Amino acid sequence: MTVVANPPVHREDQEEEKVIALFSQIIERLSKQAREEFANTFDEDLRQTISLVAVSKAKKGKIHLSDRTILNVALVNSLARRWILRKAKEEAYQTLETIETLENKEPIVEQLLKEEEVEEE
Repeated sequence: MTVVANPPVHREDQEEEKVIALFSQIIERLSKQAREEFANTFDEDLRQTISLVAVSKAKKGKIHLSDRTILNVALVNSLARRWILRKAKEEAYQTLETIETLENKEPIVEQLLKEEEVEEE
């Protein structure tokens, strides 16, 4: 008699879990401003998962939506999924532009640090 410790996991289930995990990682990185915008855009969907008071507060920025709440909406709404991806891309591009700006100003920063060292001596 053979005993199977763990039942076999279907390949589709594994892929679905991977996609959910990737979406979760993206959602974690959304800014507070993006979460507020999400609340304003998908308020009707949010009402299915959180209270009307919580939705109202989230829309005003008084509370911020949890990763889990946003994920729950994304799992049932393809528009929400596309919105999340678009917003994450926008924020990533903004971050990259900021990094590039700072890298271009690196000589200025280095000069300021040298000037501070001279002043301390």
